[in-house]
Parts: sequence; structure tokens; C-alpha cells
Amino acid sequence: MEHKELKKANGDVFFEVRRTTDNSFISMNWVGIQSLETIVMGCNQVLTMLREKPCPRLLNSNRELIGPWEVAVNWLAYKWAPQAKSLGLRYYAHVLSPGIYGQRSFQSLYPALQSQLNIEVFEDEKKAEQWLLLNVA
Repeated sequence: MEHKELKKANGDVFFEVRRTTDNSFISMNWVGIQSLETIVMGCNQVLTMLREKPCPRLLNSNRELIGPWEVAVNWLAYKWAPQAKSLGLRYYAHVLSPGIYGQRSFQSLYPALQSQLNIEVFEDEKKAEQWLLLNVA
């Protein structure tokens, strides 16, 4: 399984990404407080992985995310999502943050993503994985 962690300057992990061994999906997990810079770094890592080996399914987990991330909504909607789609991404499973601020940030992004990708929202990672695996590209 391909796995990568990105760390802040202080050494704290802020982003983890994994590709399943069979390339059935890529899973990303956000940890702690995010900024535009950390979100761009993490999402660019996913684009790099998609360029190296296309994959139609992505699980985006905010279960360990803290606080809002509205600062990145426009970049995600108008820069990242179109690039990811052009690289073969079709299915996007989003696991909500336990906090209201992260949930509100996702509500801001959802309409733009919905117009580009097949997207479903979950509170549980296992259900998100099951949904992804049911969708054969």
C-alpha cells in the first residue's frame, strides 16, 4: 500500500494519504487545524498520485480535522476538482468532521464538487469505503 504523510514545520502530521494495493481507491485524512497552504499541499499530493496512476475513487476523511477551512473552498472547487476530474477521478466520498466549523466549510464546497464529481457524504469511514467500492468506473 502506497502511503505518505505531510508534516508542518513543527513536525506535526497534518495530512495522510494512502492508495489501496489494488488501486480501488485513494484515501486521504486531514489531521488538526488546516490552512490554505496545508490544504494545497495535501491536495497537490493527491494530484501527483493521480498523475502517476489514475484512480477513479477518493475517500476524503475529515474525522480528525479541527476547525474551519473555508479559506480553501474556491481553490478546491475551481482549481483542484477540475484537475482531479481530468486525471480520472469520478467518485468522491466525504467523511464529515465531528465539529460544526468543518461541516460548514464542507457545505460551502459541496455544490461546486457536486457539479463535477459523483459525491456522497458520510459520518463513518467504513460506509464511505463501501459506497466507493460499489461504484465501478
